[in-house]
This record gives sequence, C-alpha cells and structure tokens, in this order.
Amino acid sequence: MPGRVLVVAYNFPPVGGVGVQRTLKYVTYLPQSGWEPVVLTARDPGKYPRDEEAERSLPPDLVVERALSPEPVKLRRALGRAARRLRGDSGAGAGAPGRDRPASPGPKVAAGSKSLWTGRLLGLWGAATRLTFFPDEEVSWVPFAIGRGMEIQRRAPVDAIYSSSGPVSCHLVAAVIARRTGLPWIADFRDPWIGNAFAAPLPAAHAQLQRQIERRIVHLADRSIFATSGLLDAYAARYPEVAGRFLAIPNGYDRRDLPALEAAPAPRPDGRFRLVYGGSVYGEQELEIFLTGLERLVARRPEIRDQLEVEFIGWLNLRNQAIAAGYSEPDRLGPMIRLTGFLPHREAVARFLAADALLQLIADGPNKGQIQGGKLMEYVGLDRQILAVVPEGQAREILRELNWGIAVDPTPEAVADGVERLLATPLPQGRADPQGRYNRVNLTRRMAEQLDAVVEGRKAG
Repeated sequence: MPGRVLVVAYNFPPVGGVGVQRTLKYVTYLPQSGWEPVVLTARDPGKYPRDEEAERSLPPDLVVERALSPEPVKLRRALGRAARRLRGDSGAGAGAPGRDRPASPGPKVAAGSKSLWTGRLLGLWGAATRLTFFPDEEVSWVPFAIGRGMEIQRRAPVDAIYSSSGPVSCHLVAAVIARRTGLPWIADFRDPWIGNAFAAPLPAAHAQLQRQIERRIVHLADRSIFATSGLLDAYAARYPEVAGRFLAIPNGYDRRDLPALEAAPAPRPDGRFRLVYGGSVYGEQELEIFLTGLERLVARRPEIRDQLEVEFIGWLNLRNQAIAAGYSEPDRLGPMIRLTGFLPHREAVARFLAADALLQLIADGPNKGQIQGGKLMEYVGLDRQILAVVPEGQAREILRELNWGIAVDPTPEAVADGVERLLATPLPQGRADPQGRYNRVNLTRRMAEQLDAVVEGRKAG
C-alpha cells in the first residue's frame, strides 16, 4: 500500500508565482514513488499573484484540504477598495498584481504625491503587521490549519508530514500536528528565515524569538531540507548539533510543462534579439543595476537600441515600478523595455520559449550568494541561453556545473559588457542538463526516499 503524506503548504494554487512550483511538483510526482499526498493549504488565501490555471491543472485525484485563513492583507485590501469607492476611483493603481492589477505592457506607477502617500501608507501598514503578526501574516491561519490537519488524521490517517516555507507558519502547523500524532516530519526551507536577504529588519525582541522558533523547528523535524547547498551550509553552521539531519534538494524544471523544444527560437519579424526576465523583483538594487548597465551600453553603442528588446514578466514593488518608469522614458530605454506584469505559469513559459535568452538578476549583498532563484532551473529546462547578473555563489555554481550561460557581476559596467557579449555569442545548441539531474521527477524521487527514511527511522526507534 502507498504511504500517505500530509503536505502543509500555504503557497499552493490558486496562489501563483515561482515559490509554488516546488511543492506543486512534489505532490504531482510523489505517487510515482509510492507516496499519496494530501495537501493542507489555505481557503481563499490572501497572497497574490493568483494563477487560476495552475489550480485547474492539479492532478485530478489529488486531495486538497483548505483551512480558514483570516489574514490582515484582506483587511487592507477591503479598506483600499472602500477608499477608492469614496473618491470615485475604480482604477487598480499601484496595488498588488494579478487580480488587483491586470498586466500591462507599460509600467503602472501612480503619479506625484499619490505615489508618495501610497508608498508611505503601505510602509506603515507593513511595519505594523510585522510587529503584530509574528512570525508572519499567515499566523492567523495556524489554529485553523492545525484543526483541519488533526481532522484529516482522524478521518484518513497519514504516515508522515511535509511542510514548506515560506511562510514559516507552515512549519508551526506541521510541528504541532507532528507532536500531537507522533508522526515523522520533514521541514522544507525554500528560502532562509534568519538571514533572508530580502526580509525587513526585525525589532530585537522579535529577532530573538525568531531565532528560538527556528532552532525549535530544526530540532523537532526528523529532516530539514534546503533548496540550495549554500542554504544548507548556513544552517549547518548555525545548528551543527542537528546538521546530520540536513539535506539539500535543489529546485528544478518539469519537462511536462515545457512545450516541444526546438534548437533555437523562431526569428522575430522586427529582427530584435529578445531577452526575457521571469519572476518578481523584490530587491531594491537588481533592476536599477541592470537598467543602468544597459543604458551605458546604449550610450557607447547606440545601434543596440534597435537590436535588443528586454521584457520583464512579473511583479515589481513600488520603488521598482518608479525605477522602471524612469528608464522607460522615450529618450532613455523606452523602445527597448517591456513591462508585462504577472502571467500564469503556462503563458510565462511560452514567452520564455520564444526568447533568444533569459535573464537572472541578483544584486550583491549579505547572504545573496545563497540565492539560486526559482526561475533559473526552469530556464535550464528550456535549454535557452542564460545571462546571469549574479554575485559569486549558488547560481554561478550551478551554471558552472552545467557549463551553460553567461555570468557577470551585478555592477552596471559588468552588465554592459555582459549584454554586449550576449549579443555577440552564438546561441547554444543541445541540452543544458542532458543527465536530467535537475528534472523534477528525479528530484521528487529523492524527496520520496527521505519520506521512506524518516518513517523507517521511527519504526526502528
């Protein structure tokens, strides 16, 4: 009989974005390795963007249980809608992507003082919720998810628990259910919690509590899985006493999601070389570094303006929207830049396939070398040329291992040189990962082996 595993994951369709894919592929392919997943996620989650198409494409026999999730972001959106109605403004403005703000080829940036006040209000709201809702905004989901998880165990028992973060509230749910049931538990960290390069700083009391909770999680879990070896090394240095229970299983690509691959993209009628970035831009430097470098290249080689188009597919925060708007002026990079906004996963992959090259952006800074970037492995699966503007670290190590792509430092001069080199380099032929080491099917088999091991370990103990 197959084993049954309770998969605790807040980020699950209809939530969209890169972070969903890791868990989604595990639950899709675990049955091939003898594990039947039961997903425990949020009912009407507050997180955006949404990918309704991904929800419709879930395996037809997958059991998905949804628990109530009363989150503060829902209150903020309700207040925002009420305020817009009062002032007679039905526009989406600079709100969240997806359902709140449809995609557009141009930047969505509020003008003048409206943009300033929107940014200040969102900043105040974010600071208040970080102080009030800890460890994350999804903590209000925890008691309802625990209740639903215990109900699942009474109704149709499972053999193990798997939880995926962020949000780290998923690990809190799993920890309580594991403690009450005695089931083995695997905690999967897609990103770091302590030391997250994109997280806002916490007050001292919160930071201390964060350290205590993280320590408790890795001590209670039978296995802690990390999405990169750099992340594993950081946690092993922090918790050497349990490092023997740590393992890295990287992100990957799914051939089933990728259309039939050709050796090269079809030539475009306008003759432009098309470079595409996929994913949200969270950092405060990545976009500006790249666009500054591109502007420097155009200054020394004006003909590039008519040879290259760069498309950004994904969400930009308010600051990055403003940066993009400035560089998109006609007298700067306007004809070369296209801002598409969030697209459902299938549509985004089609855009990647039509590109000549795909772009990865990670600025330099503390702990940023640990970041791989969820889209990088999907780029690899498409066998397209990659321009990686990244610091020394995880992303470069993968590209070196595969002998694929062009990697440059995240500085404007290096970007200018890298784009120039990209345009002069013949498009690669063959497969980026001929051995399939990053194929999601093979990676899921490794996760199934860990589930087997923790269950057998409990029996032996």
